Amino acid sequence: MSKRPICQRCNRPQKVCLCSAIQPTQHQTLVQVLMHPFELNNAKGTARALCLSLSQGTLWVGETVEELAELKLQLQQGPQPVYLLYPDDNAIMVEQTDQSFAIGQLLVLDGTWRKTLKLLHLHPWISNLPRLGFANPPSGDYQIRKASRDDSLSTLEATAYALEQLEQCNTAPLYQAFDAIKQSQLAHMPAEVQARYGKSRG
Repeated sequence: MSKRPICQRCNRPQKVCLCSAIQPTQHQTLVQVLMHPFELNNAKGTARALCLSLSQGTLWVGETVEELAELKLQLQQGPQPVYLLYPDDNAIMVEQTDQSFAIGQLLVLDGTWRKTLKLLHLHPWISNLPRLGFANPPSGDYQIRKASRDDSLSTLEATAYALEQLEQCNTAPLYQAFDAIKQSQLAHMPAEVQARYGKSRG
């Protein structure tokens, strides 16, 4: 049996291709998104749509030393400094930064809490990066996917919020892509399943 045709850009079946909802978001900071391999074919994931919607966003997939060698080199040789967007007691809160705060590259981890913690454990060069965190993050609207923490945001939501605080840029195109992902998934869920995920806040 032949597989369903897949869009080579958004990596989704052509029947539910998201490309029409993807528009460029202009920003200054280079965003490097590291996706755990387990997320690669997850239709509910937001990392690919995020990177397609960023004017300076790159998606990397991997877990092993070999798989992450090129990303490590990019972080070392690209604009400095590099910050990791991840919760930490010593993190700089994005809400407390101003125009004098300089950042060259932002590394964002995409995966479950368990998988991202594993990435930090396996790669000290990631876990040792200075971190950015949120003091007052918005409530997540990722109703198509359950999370283990009440303060969880999707990769797209977290990156959009960070860029809003760091650059005051217009992130509306990111949320447009986010809404398209949610609507695509909800449209194929039975009513009783939709009820378990709750209603969108629009």
